[in-house]
Amino acid sequence: MAKIAFLGAGNMGQGMILRLLAAGHDVSVYNRSADKTLKVQQAGAAIAASPRAAAEGADAVFASVSDDQASRLVWTGTDGALAAGLSSAAFAIECSTLSHDWVLELAAIVSARGLRYIDCPVAGRPDAAAAGQLNLFVGATEADLAAVRPLFEPLRKNIFHFGPAGAGTAFKLIYNLAGATQIASLAEGMLVAEAAGIDLRVAARAFATGATGSPHVIRHAPIMAEGERGQAVAFSGRGRLKDSLYGVHLAEKLHRQAVLGQATVHVFEQMVNQGMAASNDSELIDALRAAAGIQAPPKPSQK
Repeated sequence: MAKIAFLGAGNMGQGMILRLLAAGHDVSVYNRSADKTLKVQQAGAAIAASPRAAAEGADAVFASVSDDQASRLVWTGTDGALAAGLSSAAFAIECSTLSHDWVLELAAIVSARGLRYIDCPVAGRPDAAAAGQLNLFVGATEADLAAVRPLFEPLRKNIFHFGPAGAGTAFKLIYNLAGATQIASLAEGMLVAEAAGIDLRVAARAFATGATGSPHVIRHAPIMAEGERGQAVAFSGRGRLKDSLYGVHLAEKLHRQAVLGQATVHVFEQMVNQGMAASNDSELIDALRAAAGIQAPPKPSQK
C-alpha cells in the first residue's frame, strides 16, 4: 500500500480520500479549512498542518482544489508540497480543474524538481467520487500512467488517456464548457417556456425524454421546474463561471472560436452578479429571473 498525501478535502476530495483509505492506503490530508477534514479523519486519515507536512515522504501527492490560485499555493507556496522531502519516484497528481497555462507551468516545475507529474482532472459529482465512479482525464507519459494506475483503481470508472501533461486538462476544460453551455441553454429555455405559459414540469419531462435529454438536462430540468432552492452544492455558480472562463481562454489561445462559450460565460456571470455565486448551478434559472427583474414564482403545488 502507498503513502499518499491529499491536498483539498472539499466535496470531491472527501469522497476520493475515503476511497483511498478504504483501499488500504496511508493517507495524510491537508485542507485550508480544518473543519472539512473531520469526516476523513474519523475514517483514518492523518491531518497535516500544511501541504508540505502532508507530502513529507509520500509516494504520491494528490490535489483537488478550487482554482489556479489555490493550486499554486498548495504546490509551490512556502509550505507547499514541492518543498517536502519527496523521492524521484514520487507522483504529483493534480486532479483539480485548472487553466491550461497553469497546468503546463506546474508540470514543468514538477519535472524540474525530478518528480513525475500526472495531469488528472476528474469528471463526476461528489456522489460519483464517493462511489469510486469518476472519469479520469489523464495527461501523462505511457510509462507514468502505467506506474500510477494502481492508485487510480479505487477512484475510477474510466481512465481516458489524452496524451502528455496538459492534454487531460485541455479536454476537461472543453468537456466542462460543453456541459455548462447545456445548463445555460436549459435555464434560458425554461425561462422562455414559463413566459409562454407552459407548465415547467411538463416542459422538463419533454426536455429530458426528447433529443435534448443529456445527463445535464435530465438532472437539472425537473429541479428548475419544481423551484428547488437552497440545495447542497454539487457545482456552484462560481465554479461554473471559473471553468467556463478557463475553457474560453483555452479556445482563444489555440485560435479557435468560442462563441457559445462566451455566451455561457455571460450567463453564469449573471448568476454571480445576482449574489448567487455559492448557489448550486441548478438555481441558475432564478438568477436569470432576477437579472430580468422577474420575481421567482412559488414552488408549484403537487398534482
